[in-house]
Amino acid sequence: MVRLDAICVVRNPDEKSTEHLFLNCNVTKDFWHNISLHNPTLKVWQGPNIMEAWSDWSRLHTGKSINMPLLVCWAIWIARNQVIFQNKAPHWPVIQRHTIADYELLPEANPKNTIRTNRPLNLDKTKPWAFFDGSAQDTGCGGGALLYLSDDHYYKLQIKLGRGTNNFAELSTAKHIIHFAIQKQCSHLQLYGDSQIVCNWLNNTSNCHAFSLRHILEETKRLISTFESFKCSHIYREQNTEADQLSKEAVLNQSDDWLIQEVIDGTFYQRYHRPYHDFQ
Repeated sequence: MVRLDAICVVRNPDEKSTEHLFLNCNVTKDFWHNISLHNPTLKVWQGPNIMEAWSDWSRLHTGKSINMPLLVCWAIWIARNQVIFQNKAPHWPVIQRHTIADYELLPEANPKNTIRTNRPLNLDKTKPWAFFDGSAQDTGCGGGALLYLSDDHYYKLQIKLGRGTNNFAELSTAKHIIHFAIQKQCSHLQLYGDSQIVCNWLNNTSNCHAFSLRHILEETKRLISTFESFKCSHIYREQNTEADQLSKEAVLNQSDDWLIQEVIDGTFYQRYHRPYHDFQ
């Protein structure tokens, strides 16, 4: 029989309480300790009961960090069920890494009653610039992007991506528009997207904890290294509406081909499809 101190509520009849499971087990405390090592801004999760612990936590935290107890408690509950129903000992380092990865993927919450003011793009129109956005739906993922060589000469891309998360769609679209810019012989690129986390990854200001996305990120950074200059800037969704629309249309495309449109002086000079695998 699997023995697990952190799930002792299922072994010891004197400790059948959720408070013990989520607040007082030694392994639960170790779990929280390791989480706090990853993010020192997180306060201590503690209290005489879950309601008071949650009340204190929500008072001391804002933004996405307020959700961390939900992720931790869910991870512990899943581990508990593995012990009870599968007699399987959880591998805590892996569970902790997955919990941290899930936390990193959460969007930053906007403070209530805050009015967002769009930031200026600060474009240098002597260099190419691009916008990207990704969309994840039940039927699959799509990417939308625009590459501007000038105000009067640009490309619009609808990219079929297959299935995945929203961050997969965002990162994959960024990778492909970067690759496309290289194919168009751009030696400089100013990239804009409304995914803060992907922009942070590309700018090396935060680490990617999603293991399934690391190979895409590594390939994207390799492509970035070929530019003479590169900058990725975060913008609000309101400033990225055309790429957003292209990404949603890409999801609805019947084939797996890409739709790429070249626009020169307001005229669509080319409409052609290019298979997705050509850009792998």
